[in-house]
Amino acid sequence: MAVTRAQFLKSLGASAGNAALGVGLTAAAKVLGATVASNPAARASSKTPVEEPGPPFLESGPSEGNRIALTFDDGPTPGITELILDRLKERGLAASFFMIGQRAAAAPDLARRVHAEGHAVCNHSYTHSKLSELPDVQVESELARTQEALTEILNHRPIAFRPPYGSFRKNQAHLARKLDLSVVLWSVDSRDWAQPGEDKIADTILTQTKSGSIIICHELHRQTVDCLGRVLDQLLARQFQFVPVTSFLEDPTQNLPSGV
Repeated sequence: MAVTRAQFLKSLGASAGNAALGVGLTAAAKVLGATVASNPAARASSKTPVEEPGPPFLESGPSEGNRIALTFDDGPTPGITELILDRLKERGLAASFFMIGQRAAAAPDLARRVHAEGHAVCNHSYTHSKLSELPDVQVESELARTQEALTEILNHRPIAFRPPYGSFRKNQAHLARKLDLSVVLWSVDSRDWAQPGEDKIADTILTQTKSGSIIICHELHRQTVDCLGRVLDQLLARQFQFVPVTSFLEDPTQNLPSGV
């Protein structure tokens, strides 16, 4: 069953709690900052070890060759994910599914089908929170809980992670690295989550895709499903090879997005 973006976010049910926690932590940080600023000794003792920089965030694969990675976020979604899988299976194509931990836990059989049909299953946090606004301990929990849930369901541990909204700071990279996760973003945004119409979704993907593209779609709306067949067929006609995004981690063209 397709859902609206608002319904999807409401169903996750964690946003209000996260926001409240963020406000409290921000206030506490301001008080601590004022204390440190006024106290030279505190300034000296407040210095923290510099984190070793993590690997860059993967935005695209190699421009050489003809490989592309088609990815789907926010699932599994009963009634939508099955149809996406059917279209991929009809053509013998591989894709990557960035799953929300609590949604995978609610639909484990669907998550197992994704994995069983040869697609890459990846981490998309547990509650789809905006991780750049959360403290490290909460970010680590979001990633670790999803790793645990997917490992238990699939007997498979993901090696790639995509932050919800692409919201992840450079100085948070070590949190993913601790869990042996590479951070994967995208280079082609279908914007299907906005439901602009299947023609617009298809046109965006087809005009922007080139060798090495990482295409982001979502497992939320029927519009994505309804244009998927023609998108796949036209990309195949252009001789693109569909690969799991994890294959780009072995030979990537990695770029840090500006401002992250």
